[in-house]
Amino acid sequence: MSSTQNKFPSASREDWRALVSATLQGVDPQNLNRLDEDGLEIEALYGIGAPQTLPDATCAITRLPVNPAVHIANGWDICQPVLATAAPQSTNQLILHGLQDGVGTIWLQGLETGNLAADLPTLMQGVILPAVGIALDASDDVLVQMAAFAAFARSSNHRLSALRFQANIDPFAPTADAALLDQGLDYLAAADAADVPTGLFRAQGWHWHNRGMTAVQELAYSLASLTEILRHAAAQGLDPADLAPRLSVSLALPADLFDGIAKCRALRQCWGGVITALGLDPDRHRLFIQAAVSLRMFSLADREVNILRTTTALLGGAIGGADQLSAHPHDCLTGGDAMGRRLARMQQHLLIEESGLSRSLDPAGGAGFIEARTNQLAAAVWDLFQQIEADGGALVAHHAGRFAAWAKTAAARRHAKVAAGKLTLVGVNLQPDGSILDDVLPYWAPVRRPAAAIEAVRRAAAKAPPRILLLQQQLMPVPQLAKLRALFAIGGMQPVHMQLDDTSGKAVDTARPDLVVLLDGEFDQLDAAVLTALSALRNAGKALTAAILLDASAPLDLLADIVDVSLTEFREGDA
Repeated sequence: MSSTQNKFPSASREDWRALVSATLQGVDPQNLNRLDEDGLEIEALYGIGAPQTLPDATCAITRLPVNPAVHIANGWDICQPVLATAAPQSTNQLILHGLQDGVGTIWLQGLETGNLAADLPTLMQGVILPAVGIALDASDDVLVQMAAFAAFARSSNHRLSALRFQANIDPFAPTADAALLDQGLDYLAAADAADVPTGLFRAQGWHWHNRGMTAVQELAYSLASLTEILRHAAAQGLDPADLAPRLSVSLALPADLFDGIAKCRALRQCWGGVITALGLDPDRHRLFIQAAVSLRMFSLADREVNILRTTTALLGGAIGGADQLSAHPHDCLTGGDAMGRRLARMQQHLLIEESGLSRSLDPAGGAGFIEARTNQLAAAVWDLFQQIEADGGALVAHHAGRFAAWAKTAAARRHAKVAAGKLTLVGVNLQPDGSILDDVLPYWAPVRRPAAAIEAVRRAAAKAPPRILLLQQQLMPVPQLAKLRALFAIGGMQPVHMQLDDTSGKAVDTARPDLVVLLDGEFDQLDAAVLTALSALRNAGKALTAAILLDASAPLDLLADIVDVSLTEFREGDA
């Protein structure tokens, strides 16, 4: 018997429930439960049970990284994103800086195809390809890019199969052409085996997450995408056992580290079901997972908070056993700087070398809440995946625009929560930062960030600051004053507080406010001179009581109206 068991008696679930009820003074513990974006209930007092809707062969071994021995010895692969839209020389410097800090793989984003063959010698100068991994991003030009890299590798007596090269073809990515499915399989069937990279196909769940998809939708999409690839490969006579090792998934890591852990584990659990259905051994065909920090959760306001979001997200991927982790700089939305890029990669070195998070395989295994959350998420993902399959599979869903519709609807719902003040964003609508906001790079414009609507209001307020008067009748302090100042601060607005007296009518005329808010009482109680001064504003609907603003179901909409900003695109999930 352990020392812990000697000191603390075992407790049943009923014992815990009684203790919680006593602590809550008789309140039902279910009041502590909450629903996630997918409508799954997260219980404060959770139960642990095996998922009922998954195939029997979803065993614990499917939760392991692809190469456990390497994972324990060296940690996961640090994959540094590099936005390759600048001149080749500039991009090369970004790559070299990352490699000097121990990055294992370079993730090339925004790579231009036009002059790629001619640019590659400059782009890859000083890069030792057998030692450095190269990962392409989701692109319709991926086969052309792969051919350019194959030719470049041959010029130095290397072949793609011998390199750590990941083409990452996804026919169903947000802007992809479904024709890539057959084109990629045709390449696999016809090309010299030495020119076929190990990482050929990758379900880009990360991209769909940043377009708005929920966790269940993202993982179900990934399973459906890989299944469609395997199905088409079988129709062409390709052996699933040969193709499976060339498949991988990119999933998004949220700031909630528990959900990040559960996403990695649930995906592998479901993948075990797919592999088993093909008659293959899930232990021999583990799924390679690239876990990339969510950009959807980033904000331009108080950007340093993105560092904290990134840290907890990376923790989720590390404990979840991802094979490869990626983090963008906290200031990447506006271009980023050297410090941000270095910090994004050094965070991972700290997790590997100092925290030692890679020295244990499935370190979260057996933790009651994580097991329960993993099983709950896996069951929901499997159900949605089965629905996609029943409706014809990923190809049918892609052509029908179903994936895009999921993302759009989820983004719209998320915005509604932000507009209603029910989604808290530190530095944005909680303790808002009044700093000047830079513009987002066009490359990142498709990312559906909940903070973007508030940022749009702040930009408009900064360009044309509205003149807002807060009028107070009584001499005693009123709580509405602090609440309204906090509300206007979310929109980057600074109202002026005025105590009403005999000269207030003239003062209001002189101030020429765009909006007047009465903190206490009603307008009909005001002095005649003040009412006269406010008549035009009242007729225009620009004179309101504090109760109207503070009781509004969507206060963000009122802030947007003050600075004449349309939130329609955000409301519809298009921005």
